[in-house]
Formats: sequence, C-alpha cells, structure tokens
Amino acid sequence: MAAVVSEETIHLTDRQCFAILDWAAEQPQSGLVLRAFLASIALAALRPEEALALRVRDVKVADDGASWLLVHPQAQEHREKYADRAGAVRRVPVCRELAAILKEETIRRDLRPDDAIFVLDDGRPLNAEVYRTVWRQARAEVLQAHEIDSPLGRHLSALRDACIASWLKSGDQTAGHILAVAQCAGMSAPRLAERFAYCLRKPTRDEIPWDRLEAALALPDLPGQPTSTARRP
Repeated sequence: MAAVVSEETIHLTDRQCFAILDWAAEQPQSGLVLRAFLASIALAALRPEEALALRVRDVKVADDGASWLLVHPQAQEHREKYADRAGAVRRVPVCRELAAILKEETIRRDLRPDDAIFVLDDGRPLNAEVYRTVWRQARAEVLQAHEIDSPLGRHLSALRDACIASWLKSGDQTAGHILAVAQCAGMSAPRLAERFAYCLRKPTRDEIPWDRLEAALALPDLPGQPTSTARRP
C-alpha cells in the first residue's frame, strides 16, 4: 500500500496502516477484535458492513494453505448505495497476515462456524458508531500533526482505497488484471478504472502498437477513376 497522491486522493502508506492496526490491538477493551476488523478492510478491501457480516464459515482455507473470504451481498439499502458492485457472493483472496489475524481471533473467542467474527469482547455488536470513534482516535494517535489537518485517512474507507490501489499497482495492469481487482473489490471494471485512474500505468511510446493503430485507422484504397477535362461549349 504505497502512498499515492493525486489532486483528489491521498492514500495511507503501509507504515501508517499497520501503525493503526497496532494501535487498535493495544486498546484495553476489545483491542484484538478491533484490529481484526480494521485488518479485514486494510488487507482485503472489504467495506465496513461487509466485514461486520462475516461469519467464521466465510473464511475458507485450501489444502495448499491459500485462503479467501466469501463476501455476501448486503441489504437492499447497501446494494442501492453501491450500485456498481456485483450482487453475487464474491471470493476475496486473503494474505498470510490477515489469515493469521482471523485465525487468532477465532481461536481466542472459541467461535463456531455460524458466529460473527467481529463482536466486541463484552458481547455488544461492533457497529458504525463504535468503529468510527475508534478510527478517529487511531488517526489522531498515529498521524503527525500536519497530516491530521489534511484529507489523509479522514474516513475509514481510506484503508480500503489503499488496499485497492496496492492491488492495481502490483500487477501487470492488463485488462484481465484490472477485471480481477474489480471483482475482488466488488466494483465494476469501468467504475474501478474511473475511481483509480491515477494508479494505472500509462504505456511508454515503445509499448504502443503504432503499426496496428496505423493499420486500423488507415482509409481503404479508392478505385482509380478517369480524370475528365471540362471544356466550354
């Protein structure tokens, strides 16, 4: 999650993202579950409501150790809010760091397959009011004074944006790669390309297929026609 700066967007760096996760883990009340919740956004690009809906059974681990999340469509009001995302269950790859955090949380609380992963230690649900308060506190503690007054990480969605930007920049940026990132993020490919256009690498002059472009744009040869000379009667 490298820092990305454009006219409209500032992304958190790796160091800042993990510092926020570490700060959350150190909180005396529900610190570990808060870290796990924020990690699911920072490392799997989930939306907050998608993370809150996760059950233990939604974390899948293959025989070779590869892990992924099954992210289910949310309520109708959320589908309307995010109309560009697919309505089907999607598979999101899970990195080793997130897989370890989720496994630790499942074991720590002795969760069963149907249990929600992110619930506060006192049994209360982790809701928007709680995680937004935690986010504001974490941001104030981790960022420097001049960063706090900037748009940097102003909203929790900054963690998701940083993750998506990292996915885009780490691949070959072919059409297939962009489509795969869009599917993992639950967005349409056109919306992803529009929203994260500043993350897409522009081809160099040598990479542009000039010969094919020239052939595609060339006008067809017109059949020769005799040239007549006009004469006055």
